[in-house]
Amino acid sequence: MGDDWKPRMADLGEASAPVGTRAAVVSVTDANESSTSFASPALQSADRGSVPAAIARGRWLSSDGEVTPPRTLSKPIDALRKLGMRFARDEWGLGVVPQSAEDIVRNGISQPVNWLPQIGPWDYLADPACLALPDGGLILFAEHLNHWVNRGEIWAARIPPSGEFARADFRPWLRSSRHLSYPFPFHDENRALFFMAESGEAGALHLWHETGGVLNHVGPIIDLPVIDPTPWYDGTAWWLFCTLRNDGPHQKLHLFRAERLQGPWTAHANNPVKVDRGSCRPAGPLFRADGKLIRPAQDCSQTYGGAVVLHEVVRLDQGGFHEVPLRRLEPDAVYPDGLHTICPAGNVTIIDGKRWAFKAADLPRKFIAWGFNRNRPLRKLTLPPTMRLPT
Repeated sequence: MGDDWKPRMADLGEASAPVGTRAAVVSVTDANESSTSFASPALQSADRGSVPAAIARGRWLSSDGEVTPPRTLSKPIDALRKLGMRFARDEWGLGVVPQSAEDIVRNGISQPVNWLPQIGPWDYLADPACLALPDGGLILFAEHLNHWVNRGEIWAARIPPSGEFARADFRPWLRSSRHLSYPFPFHDENRALFFMAESGEAGALHLWHETGGVLNHVGPIIDLPVIDPTPWYDGTAWWLFCTLRNDGPHQKLHLFRAERLQGPWTAHANNPVKVDRGSCRPAGPLFRADGKLIRPAQDCSQTYGGAVVLHEVVRLDQGGFHEVPLRRLEPDAVYPDGLHTICPAGNVTIIDGKRWAFKAADLPRKFIAWGFNRNRPLRKLTLPPTMRLPT
């Protein structure tokens, strides 16, 4: 997850459609081809002539797509509400779904989510990623963030073959002077282990390669502020799905291609290959289900990481890209305000969830976090040259 944590009550994009019309979103295929993609639920409801979701929740869509409070609220009350949301914080948690990712594609999340305990009143874990181990256990990676510091780190826990997720003991694993999130361990076509994480705040994507139980820093492989980097090998070459921190990080999907993970990486000729706040930003690894290539994406149309949309990728080549939505995964009742990562883990699937929270201490906390981070973009990037896998 990126460091963009501020609440967006119903951000419908830079050019939202008026209420009563459908938002047509272009998914690039060829230079002369286009197709309509997935639009935000509120706008879809409006197109069907029903009450938009934002209105049903007691919020109103104005003609320019912005959310405003009901007109019966006085201006002072409205100002207090907006002030409270500005100081609220997002609490994320990790959950285990007793279904395979393939079953979720077919049936949605139909089983109760087993949520892991919170690790502290001001800390959260999000962006789960799994590395399967030969003994049947796995290493569970996640972004850790303390709201008083407001800088992401990568933490990890070893899960035994018995699958006792509730006893996971997360410890710091990868720290930097800049924000880190979205850990991604994976194997290449020769079963060699690699690792990358979002380091968009530092302006480049970094790669590690495992040798003899030690992950060695290969170096930056793309000198761009990559967000949520998600690699995929198609049998002949590597693809990297991502957004860019400085170019619509919630709404513009970019593709890069390379013969080797170490690069050189080439941007797709049609970048951004898709523009849509409701279905672009990556939400976990690509995987196959019933012969289909599935790409999870975040729905950021109403809030950052509001839900996950599962797509079937039907075209992925140097000439074009196209995907079609298959299923939308809504947040769980325990974390009702967001879901933005789905991680296949064999017979279970790891997800995360978001809920908004507010305490009186959030007022000074935000100023303290701002003071701690105001010079962070000027700090030199520090990354460990080697890392050992958690034991």
